[in-house]
Amino acid sequence: MATLYLHIGTPKTGTSAIQKFLPLNRELLEEQGYCYPDFGYRYPRIGIYRNAYFMIYRHKRGNSESEEEFEANRKSEDERFIEGLDKIKDLSETFPNIVMSDEGIWNGYVQRENFWETLKKELTDRGIDLKVIVYLRRQDLVLESYWSQQVKETMRISFQEYVNSNEYSFFKLDYYDRLKSIANTVGKENIVVRVYEKQQYEGNGNTLISDFLKVIGLELDDRYESADMIVNTSLHGKYLEIKRILNSMECFSTKLNWSVNYLKKAQEEYEAENGSLKCDYMGYDERIAFLEKYKSGNEAVAREFMNRKDGELFRDEISKGKSSAESYSAEEMVLICGRMLELQNEDNLEKIQRLNDKLDAMEDHLERMKISLEHAKRPLYRKIGGKIYYTIFPKKKQDKIENE
Repeated sequence: MATLYLHIGTPKTGTSAIQKFLPLNRELLEEQGYCYPDFGYRYPRIGIYRNAYFMIYRHKRGNSESEEEFEANRKSEDERFIEGLDKIKDLSETFPNIVMSDEGIWNGYVQRENFWETLKKELTDRGIDLKVIVYLRRQDLVLESYWSQQVKETMRISFQEYVNSNEYSFFKLDYYDRLKSIANTVGKENIVVRVYEKQQYEGNGNTLISDFLKVIGLELDDRYESADMIVNTSLHGKYLEIKRILNSMECFSTKLNWSVNYLKKAQEEYEAENGSLKCDYMGYDERIAFLEKYKSGNEAVAREFMNRKDGELFRDEISKGKSSAESYSAEEMVLICGRMLELQNEDNLEKIQRLNDKLDAMEDHLERMKISLEHAKRPLYRKIGGKIYYTIFPKKKQDKIENE
């Protein structure tokens, strides 16, 4: 019987790195009996390597959409859900192990009614076992990561405003409650819980990739490509704060606009010279108070899903640093903005040079075409002129033939 390994996140746990690593090494994986399929399903603002997104996608009704149109779209989604499972079944005839991934499943499976019950039944009917893989990250770090990602895009509010507004409530940080709900259907024995901490990674090299491969029964070695790639570069500290302030300006209000690349470059230059930039958006006491809400649930996850008698889920030390989210001098901020402008100017000069080079090449090509055309005209003129001459003086043509 084939096995479907369904990786469901959680978000902010390196899912993009895993999702890009697997198709990059598709041929090697298939040689070992593992398939990371691409069914060709595409959705707006969803990465093409999130191959399990079709399982939870639900069409949202538009303002101008009739009830009939809405119902037709929903029916189409249900048909695609079944179609995707049929494709998994077809693949299982060739590959004993199929791997699929989408971090949106962790928060979003409730969008599809009876998601786990339906998925479990449909897979069982097709003779396929289900194994659910989930990575967990300490909740305070998740919160900081969520906020910084949204600021990198378009969010304007400060971290403290973000916490106070409870905007993060959509993200299910009560891990135990969520896992219990899933386990009630798929079985606790079919859920693999891993922790998003370097010191807890297993496998060759102790990386996130080596850990994931070990979960599905493989070992990372030098045959694999780009095992250590970083997919989503984050902005931190003063670089993130500049982006947050710029987001209030209309020209910077679009998602991942041009300022992001220059802020990343400026931050990378700083880190190359000064080491990794670390910033706490929570003070120690605030962090402890926030984690207290999840303490008992985390201990239950450790005991019931990871067989840890001590109830310790997360092992990284909690930072004792003070919140430094807004403690930046005007001079620091102005210098970074100046460097951004300098980097943009350098890029513009390079673009202008490339355009000038292309223009020079085009001018050279046109000159060569002109010379070639001039050469081509000469025999043409002679040929046309000769025909006219012999038409007027036909005897001359006869004399020429006789002489030849």
